[in-house]
Amino acid sequence: MKGLRSEDTPRPRQVRRVRHQSSIGWWEMAFSAPHPALAPHVRRYCGWLEHTTTPLRRIEPPTSDLPLIFLFGSRVLAYDPHRPDHPTAYGSFVAGLYDTYAIVGSEGPMAGVQVDISPLGARLLLNRPLDELVNRMVALEDVWGADTNALVDALAEAPDWEARFALIDGALMARLDRATPVHPVLSWTMDTLLATHGQVEIRDLVQASGWSARHLGARVQHEFGLTPKTMARVLRLGQAVERLRCPGPVRLAEVAADCGYYDQAHFNRDFRAFTSLTPSQFLSGRLPDSGGVAITG
Repeated sequence: MKGLRSEDTPRPRQVRRVRHQSSIGWWEMAFSAPHPALAPHVRRYCGWLEHTTTPLRRIEPPTSDLPLIFLFGSRVLAYDPHRPDHPTAYGSFVAGLYDTYAIVGSEGPMAGVQVDISPLGARLLLNRPLDELVNRMVALEDVWGADTNALVDALAEAPDWEARFALIDGALMARLDRATPVHPVLSWTMDTLLATHGQVEIRDLVQASGWSARHLGARVQHEFGLTPKTMARVLRLGQAVERLRCPGPVRLAEVAADCGYYDQAHFNRDFRAFTSLTPSQFLSGRLPDSGGVAITG
């Protein structure tokens, strides 16, 4: 397979499947890790099939991952909160880093694969600075190129999730082989932000970089889309969101403390600023069986 080197011998892939059926509708989710050669840059694969009885709108808070979406079902609808009756429809797409939330839905039955990529991984795989993608969803073929449609067709025709994930392994490794490296200071800065979940003093990053605060901030924003300070806030929020997504009871005060917020009030303010919701409202919208978080209105 193109992109797989001779030393990358195929190995059994573990796929975790989640299925749901209720009055809402039904969906199947298939989760898997990427090939080990991709692990530094690609977080996970999630394949899904979905058919809901009524249209669902889901809220997507900002996170540290950039989603690469291969669609072979209905298109995704992106809703502008200020013009909710005029959604924009997307086929396969990539989204940049966000410092706000997105609301998405669908036109009908859904099928596709989402690839969650680190900021550095996206910078390498797309082989371009990410500032032009911030707070945006962009048609994948516009940044991926002519190979997009052929890969989407192959994914749609593949016999199972294991085969689809293997196809994506090959495509991503081929692109990484051609990627232009990022300046070491910039990759170190982003790695440090991610490793600490944003709980690092920005002045310490600046001092360690040997650059001025203004220069480091401008370079990080150009390459990845957000400044170090905003990225740190997004990372803290993203860690909290992952805790809130988990099924079962949640102690909000513990989440706030563990994720680096001064107190519950600080957590509530940041959460509302980034999502328009309180943590309690977010919790009340959780769908079962990895179905995401629904939003009304």
